[in-house]
Amino acid sequence: MKGSALFENDLPALGQISDDGRVRIVGREGADLKIAFFGNSITRHGRAEALGWQGDWGMAASSRGKDYVHRLLTYLEEDGRRPACCIANLSEWERTRDMRLLEEGYAAAFAFGADIAVLRLGENAQLQEHLAAFERCYVSLAEKLQNGGAKVVLTDLFWAFPPFDSFVRELARERGYAFASISDLGAKEEMRAADRFAHAGVALHPGDRGMEEIARRLHAAIVEARF
Repeated sequence: MKGSALFENDLPALGQISDDGRVRIVGREGADLKIAFFGNSITRHGRAEALGWQGDWGMAASSRGKDYVHRLLTYLEEDGRRPACCIANLSEWERTRDMRLLEEGYAAAFAFGADIAVLRLGENAQLQEHLAAFERCYVSLAEKLQNGGAKVVLTDLFWAFPPFDSFVRELARERGYAFASISDLGAKEEMRAADRFAHAGVALHPGDRGMEEIARRLHAAIVEARF
């Protein structure tokens, strides 16, 4: 996949979020649905002055309310649900595949007890070199969430990498997980934030329109699965 935006993105996987800020839980009084997001910078990236990124939400949405997490929450609210959410940035785990880090650094995310768990992962996993190893870890994470009682929703990659995208699609089919395909989006300039950021890695991320489309497709997958 030489030339793919997946490998053009030079945004560091490490340091996207502080160690004590890896997991954010937003409770809501009277919530009737707990949804957890396990992701990377597209899900949440802390402020990074060196990158020209001033937010603390899904890179590169124009505001917190415009990232895919919060747009999906809005869709669910429009369905009459009252969601509480957990947002976990697993970018370091993507790179290291350290299952001990998963257990120790994200205990709060697993203790959250999600009814629905969205896995929006893989872009930082060095898939050209570590595809098989990351796939094994990814399966273990999905199984852990399912065994904890969550209904699992998977997506493929924003920047397409067919070997992994096909793997995720097949895993969802085999295990009965919900699946939303987004791998066509990253190649479309209108879905990226190209005109808003000087840093090339940030600009490759989904802008407001891309975030909206990710949320829309996730919502459709959840509705279709009757979660």
